[in-house]
Amino acid sequence: MRGDKEAAIGPLLRAPLLNPELTFDTAQQKVLAHSQGTLIVLGGPGTGKTTLAAECAVERIRSAVDPLKATDSILLLTFGRERASELRDQIALRTGTTMKEPIARTFHSLAFSILHMSNEIDTPDVLLMSGPEQEFAIREVLNYHLAQAVADPSKNYWPAELAKALETRGFVRELRDLIMRASERGLSPAQLREIAAKSGEKYWQAAAIFWERYLGGLALEGSSAVDSKMRIDPSEIIMEAVSRLGSDSNPTPIAQELRARFNTIIVDEYQESDPAQRLLLRKIRGNDLIIFADGDSAVGRFRGSDPDTLRSEFADLAKSGKCEEIILKHSYRNKSVILDLTSEVADQFRSVAVQRERTPVHEGGSAVSARLRSESEQAQFIAYQFRKAHLIDGVPWREMAVIVRSPGATAQAIRRAFAHSGVPVSNANEALVSNSAIAPILLLAKMATSSAPISINDCQKLILSELGGGDAISLRRIRRALLSEQEQGHGDEVGGKKFTSAELIVKAIDTGEVSIEGGAPLLRIADLLEKARSANKAKGAQAEDLLWAIWDNALSESGEKLSLLWQRTAVRGGNRGAMADRDLDAMMQLFDAARRHAERFPYSRPSSFIDEILRSEILGDVITTKGQRPDVVEILTVHSAKGREWDLVAVAGLQDGAWPNLRQRGSLLGSERLVEMQRHSVYARQELEELAASGLAQDERRLLYVALSRAKSSLVVSAVQREDDEPSRFFDDIDSYLNGEISEERRITEVPRPLTESALVAQLRREVHFGQVQPVREKAAGILQRLAQSGIAGADVESWLGVAPMSTTAPIVSDGEKVRVSPSALYTFDECGLRWFLESSGGRDGDSSAQSFGNAIHGLAEKLAKEPDQNFTSLKDLLNRSWSLIDSNSGWISRTEFDRAVGVLERVVNYHNQAILERPTIYAEARFRVEVENVIISGSVDRLEIAADGKALVVDFKTSKSAISPKDVAGHMQMRAYQLGVTEREFFIEEDDETGSSGVKKKTPIELTGETLGASLLYVGTDHAKIPDRDQGPLTESDQSEVIALAKEMGGSTFTATVNKNCQFCAVSTSCPLQIEGRTVIG
Repeated sequence: MRGDKEAAIGPLLRAPLLNPELTFDTAQQKVLAHSQGTLIVLGGPGTGKTTLAAECAVERIRSAVDPLKATDSILLLTFGRERASELRDQIALRTGTTMKEPIARTFHSLAFSILHMSNEIDTPDVLLMSGPEQEFAIREVLNYHLAQAVADPSKNYWPAELAKALETRGFVRELRDLIMRASERGLSPAQLREIAAKSGEKYWQAAAIFWERYLGGLALEGSSAVDSKMRIDPSEIIMEAVSRLGSDSNPTPIAQELRARFNTIIVDEYQESDPAQRLLLRKIRGNDLIIFADGDSAVGRFRGSDPDTLRSEFADLAKSGKCEEIILKHSYRNKSVILDLTSEVADQFRSVAVQRERTPVHEGGSAVSARLRSESEQAQFIAYQFRKAHLIDGVPWREMAVIVRSPGATAQAIRRAFAHSGVPVSNANEALVSNSAIAPILLLAKMATSSAPISINDCQKLILSELGGGDAISLRRIRRALLSEQEQGHGDEVGGKKFTSAELIVKAIDTGEVSIEGGAPLLRIADLLEKARSANKAKGAQAEDLLWAIWDNALSESGEKLSLLWQRTAVRGGNRGAMADRDLDAMMQLFDAARRHAERFPYSRPSSFIDEILRSEILGDVITTKGQRPDVVEILTVHSAKGREWDLVAVAGLQDGAWPNLRQRGSLLGSERLVEMQRHSVYARQELEELAASGLAQDERRLLYVALSRAKSSLVVSAVQREDDEPSRFFDDIDSYLNGEISEERRITEVPRPLTESALVAQLRREVHFGQVQPVREKAAGILQRLAQSGIAGADVESWLGVAPMSTTAPIVSDGEKVRVSPSALYTFDECGLRWFLESSGGRDGDSSAQSFGNAIHGLAEKLAKEPDQNFTSLKDLLNRSWSLIDSNSGWISRTEFDRAVGVLERVVNYHNQAILERPTIYAEARFRVEVENVIISGSVDRLEIAADGKALVVDFKTSKSAISPKDVAGHMQMRAYQLGVTEREFFIEEDDETGSSGVKKKTPIELTGETLGASLLYVGTDHAKIPDRDQGPLTESDQSEVIALAKEMGGSTFTATVNKNCQFCAVSTSCPLQIEGRTVIG
């Protein structure tokens, strides 16, 4: 079978739908010629089964006297709604015939129609629940039963050992799987109880009771719902439809009508059907039945499909009348190299299948296996392969796909690498609630629709989200500002009780009353909440109205509409553009979900949709227009890739334990054991476990087979090889087949340079700077020049950091001006000149919790020194009353920090009581100002303690949890500067002017002899019984000269970066050429 590609037609926004002329080989022509009886068509991937299924319908419509009537007599059944939609489009395009009803359907769609046909006038319409809706319903019923059991333990039917498991997401999914597998096999709750008694499965009795009550709950919900629709879940609808058709000997009128109507029934992907669906097919089949199947390509066994019984099913069909079998042996999809690899994988299946004998129509192709060091390198390697295919081989992006076993870290790493490399990628198929940009919108909608009190956790999430525009520092400032406003009497206080900062934040958002400086994030959230609440209260409001009120009014930190900001960012491209594009797609999906919910439940309130989507833990089945796919790469799971094909496919993440994943899916409730029990009539637990394990191993190989066979021309298979993560045996088998036997030291694939403009520019610049061969350097420079002329970013020499001349070489302090420094700045400069310069120029973080902690201890120590009546008890009380201003945390974290602060305070008090006996004169926060030559050093010291002989000791409290090395204190420049103030006798006390002049301070000199006892660093923040001290000897003339010389350097024009032990804590390391993250500053 071959389709000739049409020539490109002008600059269209979208590619036209193709309607190629098809040619068919001999076996395919025999399929099209079939007219009566049962025809079974077997063929491997790419042999044309789905195209033939559609073409069988097309031929019957085209040859009919009345094509319109013929469309109503054909039923094409397939495995998914998207596939059914594509088949309908394909048939409509090739016949040009209008259809009264969908010709291609899923089994569930057919069952739904049967239920609708059988409903009486006074019977409520049927509502088929989606997967997330079913899981939500199970969770709700389970919660209700658990609440009943708490009130009355006699109503608890679950075994005691499941008490904790009942509340988990995993248990809900296992329970759902068990119910679906039982229902697909025609079992009822009563029959499940009988099987439980016979097999000894101890949890199935309780599960059967739950199932029965769950069905009753659905019926009750349907009868009491405002839309009066009968709820039915996917696990029940097939068997419910079967029950409406009667028996083979006594069919109902509906069964007779369907048999008379559908002259031809075509089933594609028959291997994906479960026993219930096959029973439904037998009830309505007529004289013309065509079945297409490939047991090796089944991917839905976890959903109940039964590929292992295909042969027995076909034998039963042959017994019931005329039956013919045709094998399709030509592969039109896979080129020979890829076909050979997939055949090698298929040879490992435990059964023999005739459809595995395939002959490639197209020779050639390529298959590559890559063993990488990390997921990041794996992602970069795939990105390189895709860009190479697009830029060099001209493969469209939409003809490429990455297939993974399941969504997770591998898919996310590849998505990031694609964004970095400029590979356009489709939006991830993920639950909306897990999208970090959409989650705050749903959270705000939940707050607007809920009558429950607002929680501080939700408020903090919104403040820190893009809706609020805040960060950890601004949140800390908001807390302090609200508490300060309350302390000053401008805030709220009820009955003498003051609110905590958390309560004040909640109140501000709830009421919209915000008057503090820096409260913009609060105002943005409060305003959105008010608008959302108004939309929710409006008459006839639905979820779309509520979401629009939030989306249309959401503002960024700069005041721009968030919707416009996302659009602009998406258009710019790059990493942030890709994220914005993904977020916009997710918003569209959210609104689409809200619209569909309103159509299904026209009288529901917005809260029902918000609750459902927030608690949805699996993906829903969303149908979107797929007829014209955008030119982007897709990252998808094997199950999503089923029935699709691409020129280039990367199968990634073949890790041990992940692919194959041999962990039993229903390990607790044992849904697999139930399936094997029904299939083999075996009840022994060990034998069932072995059967289930064997079936699971085959399932995993089928998934690999399907994934590999999606590639038409090129295939990349990759895995990660590292100490804690090994490639699986699947990868090793493929690697051995492609590259020969694997040696002990397994070959690691090196990642080539990315095929991006920035990577090319970087490589050329490295060659120009560091190349050893002059002709090569000159050639690289010439290429850079041509790239610069083309406007490529980074290629122009004038734009290179470190290449342009200095903007100025003048010192930061002009000649004739004084160099003004503080002791702490002197210490920082001595440690690293560059850090001091950058931090003093604004490169400093806001106050941290540790700094607030230290400031509080220093304040209490000052109060202790200045007020003789103060003691440990009074200071501890003051600390307790002020703690909410000091620490913005809550709960055990705050209590732990408070206990630590009390310990530090106690050490300070104990030190003071001892020191005052030895040095009776103590000044706290004494200031000094020394002017020597062109240098002014000024600052304040924690304590200046003067002995009876007039000698002074400088004391500096440190609240850090560790002390510096004793050898480092001798040259400690901060302490030397303090001692300089003593030797120069320049210390004084600042006090408010008694005249009351605003802002005027009176300076009282401290009488000093100029002699010093040295300086001491006291580490009161450690938890040692004895306070660690680091003593510096008295200042010498040489020490004084070093202090002055160092201070002069601080007014210069050159600041040296120095590696030291505090580099790991540096706030400006990204601007330091000695650090990896800062090396770009020198080009």
